[in-house]
Amino acid sequence: MKLIRIKRRISATKYFNIFIFLVSLILFQNKNLIANDKTDHGLSFYEDSIKYYFALITAEREDFNKIEYNSRILYNFREMLKDENSFNYPFDSLRNVGIIFSEDEKVRIITWNLPFNDRTHKYFGFILYKSSKRSYSVFELNDNSETIIKPEQAILTNKNWYGSLYYKIITNKYKGVEYYTLLGADLNDLFTKKKIIDILYFDDSESPVFGDKVFKNKTIPVSRVIFEYSAQSNMTLTYNEKKQMIIYDHLSPSRPSLKGQYEYYGPDFSYDGLKFERGIWNEYSDLDVRDYTIE
Repeated sequence: MKLIRIKRRISATKYFNIFIFLVSLILFQNKNLIANDKTDHGLSFYEDSIKYYFALITAEREDFNKIEYNSRILYNFREMLKDENSFNYPFDSLRNVGIIFSEDEKVRIITWNLPFNDRTHKYFGFILYKSSKRSYSVFELNDNSETIIKPEQAILTNKNWYGSLYYKIITNKYKGVEYYTLLGADLNDLFTKKKIIDILYFDDSESPVFGDKVFKNKTIPVSRVIFEYSAQSNMTLTYNEKKQMIIYDHLSPSRPSLKGQYEYYGPDFSYDGLKFERGIWNEYSDLDVRDYTIE
């Protein structure tokens, strides 16, 4: 009888040890799975969080709460973009964000706007950059549009950015410098909207620079082109791949006496364009629209 009890005790101890071993094995495997899961699963978690806060902003009436939700969007983007895999992540579920890639696959830009109750907007975003050295860099964009004096002449950085929602990036190279021409939109305020053509390049320290005096659409070359027009109008600003030209509506006031009052400006059914030639965006006026695809 005593022998049977001893055998049972040994048997129970054996099974207990096997149980502990199996639990330890499962925990070890799960730990490795979590450690190795650095791509889609983790990134999709941040994407879902960003989508959730955008939905809250859409439904929110108080500006204070919108700003708080947007701060959480920024936090999630910051955490997400630490992962180099985010450079090619599709962001399929995000409808409130503009995401564009450069043709040379070195630059990805993410931008969005935060609307306020007075119909003004503030812009936010990030630049993801893969240099020729294969390094991965992330630059957060800080919108200072309201404080930038003479923005058409200004040379800016990501910390002092003329904000807009970018929807197109055009890649050109001249004398070893890669120029990324950006087409953007700004809902601005209750009275006017804006379309913007800006230049982005990276300096010797591989930091982003916005603006360069390469636009000859005025008497004095400018660093960026800003079109301002009535909030009730729509302006076309697009890139024609076949002609390799930026095509846009020519804007005019509804009456000559309203010149300079941009809330009365709108398309006059003529088109102008810019073509990149020897490092300069040269202007071509009164284009024949039949020769171009206007989107």
